[in-house]
Amino acid sequence: MFDVFLSNLPYLLKGAVQTIWLALAGVGVGTALGLFLGIISAMSGGLIAGSITVYVFTVRGIPVLVWMFLSYYMLPQLGVVIGDSYAVIGALILYTGAFVTEIARGAVLSIPKQQIDAAKGLGMQKYGMLRLVILPQAITMSVPPLLNNSVMMVKATAYVSVVGVWELTYAAREVVERTLAAFQIFLGVMLIYFLICYPLSIFARRLERRYSYEH
Repeated sequence: MFDVFLSNLPYLLKGAVQTIWLALAGVGVGTALGLFLGIISAMSGGLIAGSITVYVFTVRGIPVLVWMFLSYYMLPQLGVVIGDSYAVIGALILYTGAFVTEIARGAVLSIPKQQIDAAKGLGMQKYGMLRLVILPQAITMSVPPLLNNSVMMVKATAYVSVVGVWELTYAAREVVERTLAAFQIFLGVMLIYFLICYPLSIFARRLERRYSYEH
């Protein structure tokens, strides 16, 4: 039954490698961006925090596929010539960053005020307080939701096939057009996606249990 899938597995695995690369680039850089903006937003006020809030709500209010289309078609119109993969990676970075910003901001703001006051009472400056008191706790609380968000963003890479960027889903469509074995191919592709995302999901679940136990 799955002879067609097995015979095309090497080609699909090449697509899976491309999917993983897109996810690592988009989610990795987007997570770093979101952590930076989230900390800045929580520690600042006024125009800076307001601007970050506008970015977060604007990006999160529009589907990631729309951002991919905008990045894919709009950048060349503006004279910015980059590869197709980099165009959709930019959209993934933008989208991931918006979600991670809120995760990081919420983690920083969840630190009990008494600890902040105690650090100030010890004469800590803002940078020292951030490095020694706030960030260690905020990072611990952020890791499980960050991993869960990463799983969602990995699955979101499937949208790039709609734009026209080659990866696992696009490779599967090519195989289906050639073999007409849609059920076998996409069932196998579902398994590949599962094998990519499952370890992240398990890791996130274990961290959540560990954090709940320690607190």
